[in-house]
Amino acid sequence: MNSIFLFFVTCGFIGYLPFMPGTWASLFACFVLYFLPVRSLSAYVILILFVACATVCINMLTFEGKDPPYIVIDELCGMFITMAGHGTSVINLLIGFMIFRFFDIVKPYPVKYVERYKKGCGIMADDIIAGVFANICTSLFIYIRGLFR
Repeated sequence: MNSIFLFFVTCGFIGYLPFMPGTWASLFACFVLYFLPVRSLSAYVILILFVACATVCINMLTFEGKDPPYIVIDELCGMFITMAGHGTSVINLLIGFMIFRFFDIVKPYPVKYVERYKKGCGIMADDIIAGVFANICTSLFIYIRGLFR
């Protein structure tokens, strides 16, 4: 694999950290999201999904085996999906981060089901679905939190 591809899919080589690379990549996503303009967040979600899916799918078509732990661009995409439509205040990012990590680690159905696809876009699919679930739960959590203010 070439170094530009590795830099991209490892989120600047975060994926090579010795423990919890997915968690570190999700925290990195929170940092990036905090500094992005909120109004254009949906555009960033679409852009990062398109670029990440295309890059991973094209470069990993021949890859056999389990989702490599150093590929963490899928966690970045999952966090972007989680936060789409929400403000990126520190508290919202913390809520979204915890909920996304829960779905990404526990992998309830259908997240676990799509994880079995080993090649190409299958690497991205479980985190995309976890991000959708986390987005819904984050919306509910933020709404309920607002009721008690």
